[in-house]
Amino acid sequence: MTPRPPLLDAALGYADRGVPVLPLRGKLPLIPAAHGPGDPLYQQCRGACSQQGHGVHDATTNPDQLRQWWRRWSHANIGLRTGVVFDVIDVDGERGRHSFQRFLTERCGGVPIGGPRVRTGSGAGWHLYVAPTGLPDHIGVLEGVDYRAAGRYVAAPPSRHSATGRPYVWNAGRGLDTPLGQVPPALRERLAPRPIDRQPEPAPTVRPAEPGHPYGRAVLEAETARIAGAHGPSQGRGGERNKVLWEAARNLYNLVAGGLLDEAEVAGELERAAGACGLLSDEPRQTRRTLASARQVGMAHPRGIPERPASGARGQDRPPKDASHHPPFHPHRNPDRARER
Repeated sequence: MTPRPPLLDAALGYADRGVPVLPLRGKLPLIPAAHGPGDPLYQQCRGACSQQGHGVHDATTNPDQLRQWWRRWSHANIGLRTGVVFDVIDVDGERGRHSFQRFLTERCGGVPIGGPRVRTGSGAGWHLYVAPTGLPDHIGVLEGVDYRAAGRYVAAPPSRHSATGRPYVWNAGRGLDTPLGQVPPALRERLAPRPIDRQPEPAPTVRPAEPGHPYGRAVLEAETARIAGAHGPSQGRGGERNKVLWEAARNLYNLVAGGLLDEAEVAGELERAAGACGLLSDEPRQTRRTLASARQVGMAHPRGIPERPASGARGQDRPPKDASHHPPFHPHRNPDRARER
């Protein structure tokens, strides 16, 4: 039997771990853009049009789609979507290495960050793979250091650097089988988004509730319906099911952590919805990894019921922007109206 090309073999291996993959030319997405300047969907569409050509949003774990891509572009580099299974600290060259080491020494007690590590194709950079934090992508978090998280990607071994021709390689003994590193608290503090403008007395955005609250149950129904209706690879593109599953599961575990929903019920409903859209039968191992990752991020960021706005304070019922939480489907503008149903 003819052996699989090494790039395709590596791409399938990453997907088998639940990591969404996309083909790259150098370090840029290879699939031609679906929308150009002048198109109303330019820089707005994230794949809802059912075409390919949306950058990182094309990333998938579907092996049939990956085989199709690498049959067409056998020498394509491999991009791994971050913010799903892991985040990546991107240390660029000697400048980045020195500033990062100085930060660890001065702010983190000199304790190194463990976990998987890649030597980049430039020969001077490193990618440090860490557990997903739910924090946003941050370019220039330190001098020569970027943080790659939700909605981003990194080139992965055995891709080759477009300028040097050198391959990206896993550091000896530090492949993806190594437990993910942890972002130290001092770096988390730098990554946390700052409020744009502070109100003297900001209104609370969450309040206590018991499991089974009508608001939580309405969100549970909407999010599981979103999973069940997610498109698979036979419906015109690489498939959005894994991404939708992760986002919806994380949203629901936000509410579990906030006391609105029962964890066992949420786990059962997520499994049922994943079965309804075909993920459990098509990609059982990847689906369970996706659910475990979403639970880890969601439970770390509790959410309750959005506070009712004060009279006349339109638009203030929205919770502050939080990169760990995509807004769930709110079936009611006023959460208390859920009790009337």
